Amino acid sequence: DDILFTSSIPNNNLTCYQLISMSSCSQIPPNDTTTSTQNENQETIILPSNRFELELEFLQSLSSPAYLHHLATQNFFQDPAFLSFLRYLQYWKQPKYIRFVTYPHCLYFLDLLCENETFRREMGNVAFRDFVHSQQFLAWQHRSRNLYGSGIVTEDKEKNEETVKDDEEEEEGK
Repeated sequence: DDILFTSSIPNNNLTCYQLISMSSCSQIPPNDTTTSTQNENQETIILPSNRFELELEFLQSLSSPAYLHHLATQNFFQDPAFLSFLRYLQYWKQPKYIRFVTYPHCLYFLDLLCENETFRREMGNVAFRDFVHSQQFLAWQHRSRNLYGSGIVTEDKEKNEETVKDDEEEEEGK
């Protein structure tokens, strides 16, 4: 269902982050409901019913250093409304939401974006973007090797050959 809330801004094709961060219910995650009253200076804004998917997609895009670099070069990190939206997205760290996150680096980068002005500023630098990307790759590589091994199956060759011979003998006997 769509979520209703009131805002004192006119509805003129604002982006999702502007609607949410500037709303009176900016701390309410998408599955929660809210009631609001409308007065003379405010209008009712209806958030999209796919707000959960939109926010999850945006959140996970934060795992890309190239995208963070784009946001930095477009001066999004100087926009107080955008920074407010990033702080709002921290609800994704709650257990009932985190299970939907596929790329956990997005949460690490979200924390850095919310808490570290130097990180936000340096993401506009190509050399820093490349450094972050290479460190991210090395972290994935290290995690993959430690969790899943090197990918080389090391079975006992004799046991494998015996199993193949037994299978062939069974087929001949049929």
